[in-house]
Amino acid sequence: MTETLMDEARKYWVYANNRSYDPLQSRARWNLTPVVNATVNALVERGIDRSWIQVGRDACLPGSFGLGKTRWDIVITKDETPLGAIEFTTLPGLSASKNLANRIHDLTSRAVSVRSHDHGGQQPLLGLFVMLEQGESIHVQPRLEEALDQFHNDEFYDEIAYTSYVDEGLREPKAGMTVQRFIDRFSRRLLARAVGPLEEIPPYLERYREVIEAARGVKKDYSLDRIPEKGGQAEVFQAVHKASGIPVAFKRRLSPGRKAASRMRDEIEIAGMLNGHPHAMPVLDFDAKRHWFVMPLADATAEEQTVHLKDPKQLHSMIKAVAAVLAEAHRHGWRHRDIKPSNILLLHGRWTLADWGTGRRPRGQTTFIGRTGAYIGTLGFAPPELSVKPHDAVPASDIYSLGRVAAWALTGEWPQANVPLLPTEEPWRSIVREATQHEVERRPQSIDEFLALIDREHDKHCS
Repeated sequence: MTETLMDEARKYWVYANNRSYDPLQSRARWNLTPVVNATVNALVERGIDRSWIQVGRDACLPGSFGLGKTRWDIVITKDETPLGAIEFTTLPGLSASKNLANRIHDLTSRAVSVRSHDHGGQQPLLGLFVMLEQGESIHVQPRLEEALDQFHNDEFYDEIAYTSYVDEGLREPKAGMTVQRFIDRFSRRLLARAVGPLEEIPPYLERYREVIEAARGVKKDYSLDRIPEKGGQAEVFQAVHKASGIPVAFKRRLSPGRKAASRMRDEIEIAGMLNGHPHAMPVLDFDAKRHWFVMPLADATAEEQTVHLKDPKQLHSMIKAVAAVLAEAHRHGWRHRDIKPSNILLLHGRWTLADWGTGRRPRGQTTFIGRTGAYIGTLGFAPPELSVKPHDAVPASDIYSLGRVAAWALTGEWPQANVPLLPTEEPWRSIVREATQHEVERRPQSIDEFLALIDREHDKHCS
């Protein structure tokens, strides 16, 4: 279906040149309709319900996203919740040089307006489809590509497609902004937001059997996307296991240093220890020197599921899943120390806990003195004790962070360090209050105590 979309984008310029006018100056924007329709068809082919998609006059984001009732070329909405919006922009060769700065300013303003406004705890995904006609100016394309890179780095637009029409052919100048990548990633992220947790759970990891059985720690067994998602210690690429064609995630550490190597080794080690636990993110393959490892490609993070997690039942399911895997890790002496929404992943209907790179090993097994440093965790989610003696983390430290995740999900507010954050409704208000006490000894001291607290408060307020 993306071949059809590419062909329509090429024919747009053929038609424009045959009409001998500059489309930027013409009001006949309707000639983009075939390109927009081909994009809609490609999204539908990948599972987006056609009834969610609005085009033309109906394609508007609510005024709560700024700029009044903002019109886009495509808007995807489910149950009155905006999931995403796509803007198409054309830059004809005759006027691209004159109008580039204005067009970049307009695109920036549209994205910033959406990013600076909240709507029920979640912002829509923003897509940008750029169609450039190369003219005689040698300055336009480098300036445009610099702006597109900035859009990506500043997270103004979640996905960008970039095509260039030259010598009667259509090209894709940047590997990380191809039309295929745009459609694949945008549709997958839309589905993660729209569908939520699955009702039926597939057999755990059966779909990765070929990857596991073929695992040999060889990087060339995987085809990696060019642009990774970067974290503090590592970068994660979408990848494909070449032999089976199965999509996976490829995590590679950024630093060659001993501390980074030890942290990646810990992630691989604890994945092996928790092997078979339904709520642990598994490691499918890794290299002998622990430079990288492969794991399943998650459907979404908890951060991308904010609309669903505002439902107390959905939140209850997620908290219990994370608590279950924490209980097993705690039993072996491990502490996670960085529980936050981006480390809780939805994998084929199961909530899983990932990223044990800053985890504390069982006492007596510290890798080397000074590895921990002065602070561990993420501000707002980390308990106070991790800013003083992070090596002394206890089960109640992870319970504090899990309580802050619950508060974040229900309030839609990002927690501030050491500032109380409580949901307004029971029973979660009481649960979060007990789990996030400033003094560590006043919290539940084990996962069993925490789960008992949840059950007790639910019985008290929901009977």
